[in-house]
Amino acid sequence: MKIGSIVPSAEASPLEALLPRERWDAIDVPRLSPMQHFIWNEACFATMYRDRSAVLLVTEGGIAPFVRKGAIPTLYLAGAEELGEPSEARYADAAAAERLVDAILAQRLPVNLGQPPEGTVFSEAFKSRARARGLLVTRPTEGSPYIELDDSWKDALTRFSSRRRSDFRRMRRRAEEDGRITFEFHQPQPHEASALLDQAIAVEARSWKSRTRTAIADNKVQMDFFRRYADLASADGIFRIAFMKIGSVIAAAQICAECDDSFWLFKIGYDERFARCSPGQLLMLESIERAASRGLKRYEFLGKAADWTKFWTSTERPRLRLRYYPRNALGSAAIIRDAVVVGQNRLGRLIDRSNNGTSRDGYG
Repeated sequence: MKIGSIVPSAEASPLEALLPRERWDAIDVPRLSPMQHFIWNEACFATMYRDRSAVLLVTEGGIAPFVRKGAIPTLYLAGAEELGEPSEARYADAAAAERLVDAILAQRLPVNLGQPPEGTVFSEAFKSRARARGLLVTRPTEGSPYIELDDSWKDALTRFSSRRRSDFRRMRRRAEEDGRITFEFHQPQPHEASALLDQAIAVEARSWKSRTRTAIADNKVQMDFFRRYADLASADGIFRIAFMKIGSVIAAAQICAECDDSFWLFKIGYDERFARCSPGQLLMLESIERAASRGLKRYEFLGKAADWTKFWTSTERPRLRLRYYPRNALGSAAIIRDAVVVGQNRLGRLIDRSNNGTSRDGYG
């Protein structure tokens, strides 16, 4: 186990100080995701957790990156809650996953794994072993949608009905009424990544997300993370920024990575001035076709399934919320803490629903 203070710095790597990247990358994962990369976790530690303790649990064939925080010390999988992606520890095989789970439970601390993929050897090992040693709380949540790519996706319109194809042609005609359409797919060098990221973030801020305060620009934690990740991922050659332009104006944008035989979609956004032509859908069509043409095996939407993702695919990777409380005083205290938080959140949702049900003049 490696424990150390997290001191974010543009020049130094807090993760590298605890564990050389070579050891991290040496663990060969059967199906790797960006969330298991060294640079993803480096960006998490460098931007999210000031004056916290990083806890790296290192076993034969496995690494679990945690941060320990809270008045009731709890282990949180790095970035899992803050970014909402299907994060998981890095492990080589089932035996390595089991050793890693045993090392986690041996800490005798409450554990929050966020919303990891369900059905993996790690999540199954964690569930079976945690139940024997304390209280395990699991709850299914929305899955992460994805497309298994094949040659048919090189001309994605052929995958849709004639009515859907007509819809896309209409979207494109409407866009062309406002100007010439162009698509740009950038593989930025480190000196280019920041400027391109800023353009994508600005586009997202001009969408409905600005009203719901869910844009990256409204979330300093995510803003800092993606800036650091863009630097690291562009140096590794996996960072991607995609634009759809109408004339000289960026109408839609994607923040992505291309690695591990897949295209990974982190964030999307579009300028609401062009909503009538659905630029986000047009860019998605072009993006999927390009991924298929490049020989990638999967198009990963990440996040959670939503109405708009069901337009593209009904295939999802199941996920679940997963929390563990050991049979000791810390576990009992954490149960009470989390029960209070759940109660407060439910009350907040009830208030929101009540406010949303007020009459048009705002007086109820």
